[in-house]
Amino acid sequence: MFKLIVTVNLKRPDFRVFGSYFFGDDFYNYDSEGDAFPVTSKDWTELYMCSRQNNNLFFEIIKIKDKPLLFEIESCNEENVYRVAYFLARETNGFVKKENGDDIILESMFNKMGDFNLQERLKIADSSIWRKASEENPYPNLELK
Repeated sequence: MFKLIVTVNLKRPDFRVFGSYFFGDDFYNYDSEGDAFPVTSKDWTELYMCSRQNNNLFFEIIKIKDKPLLFEIESCNEENVYRVAYFLARETNGFVKKENGDDIILESMFNKMGDFNLQERLKIADSSIWRKASEENPYPNLELK
């Protein structure tokens, strides 16, 4: 498994925004596990996502330390780890490090993401329906019907 470490400085986004970003669609068919409670929590510390169509599209995020707040991003596919670590750092004003502690400049991560249109995925994530979720309205997608 390949791993990177992200120092997180702000609350995390609704975990479903990671699905929108990683899979490229608010309603992509994926499995997820984690500790977001309620579902809209911005304080989650564990997240696993896996495509139901492509077994190579998966990642796991796990909190490994409180102060500073550190998360480990892991997958058997290095490109997945770079994609997710970049997004977590971007969303939380964070920093990415290799397992050995060496810093990684966010801009240097682009060429490690493989066939992945980062700008398009960021647009999808930024306009995700899950950004509108709140404790009062945890499923804003139901308003679309």
